[in-house]
Amino acid sequence: MIVFCPACAARFRIDREKLAGKRLTLRCARCRAPFKVELPRRGGAELPGTQVMIAHTDHELCGTICGILERAGMQCLVGHDGETVLKMMDATPPQVAVVDVALQGLYAFEVVDKVRRRPGLGGVKIILLSSVYNKMAYKRSPTSLYGADDYIEKHHIPDDLIPKVNRLAVGAAPVTAPAPQEEEQAGKILSKQEAADQSLDYIHLVNEKIQSAEDRQVGSDGEIPDSERARRLARIIVSDIALYYQERVDEGIRGGNWAELLSVEVQEARKLFRERFPDERIQQAKILEAAFIDLLERRRGELNL
Repeated sequence: MIVFCPACAARFRIDREKLAGKRLTLRCARCRAPFKVELPRRGGAELPGTQVMIAHTDHELCGTICGILERAGMQCLVGHDGETVLKMMDATPPQVAVVDVALQGLYAFEVVDKVRRRPGLGGVKIILLSSVYNKMAYKRSPTSLYGADDYIEKHHIPDDLIPKVNRLAVGAAPVTAPAPQEEEQAGKILSKQEAADQSLDYIHLVNEKIQSAEDRQVGSDGEIPDSERARRLARIIVSDIALYYQERVDEGIRGGNWAELLSVEVQEARKLFRERFPDERIQQAKILEAAFIDLLERRRGELNL
């Protein structure tokens, strides 16, 4: 039986027949992280892998994230807009949902609120996926997550996603036995160094795919009109601000002074938006301003104001 390290996705073979029905604690030979494995009893059905909902507009990024999860023995559901994601979760409740803060149709805080209110979805753990449009701006964790259980920044997906999902998923950390010393892959025994090299190559490939997804969303792409790319960037910017400054956003909505409370962040957002889209036609369309207004109106609705 092949088991996976939840921290780095290294694969190990264990004797299912000899250890059937036992709960084991292993230590990964690659990353040294301890993890648990529960083996089914003889004659019983295989335990299903953790089921994770991926909610993101970009189809290829969803495929990349699913690849990471499936490599760790997990199962994926994928949705690209808020309403579709909620319907899929109603039909097949996952253990964990990874939700883009700038999800099309519904902001992440709206998804969290609707999931928490829906019958049958009370046990779903939610990880908010932040784009972090300006990686130099956020050197701290958000103080509030709108009721979600955790968050992850897009550029940390290769390293942090599996540990976060395993920590949240009930029974996902599937033992005390001798630590496996080698990784078995496709019938070949790999040394620790070979396994580490393969892991680094894999992480590098995933990072390239994540960057490619970001370029598709807001970068130069002749197939997507500038106005649409500008709207995508505007939604990402205001969504990240809503995540990292929830208290100030909510206080500003209640007091009618959000522009004053968020003046530094708004100024920074305008500067970045103009750098990405200097065309005066884009600037005159007030796309960023419209995104802020849309965010504030939707959040006001969530607060029942």
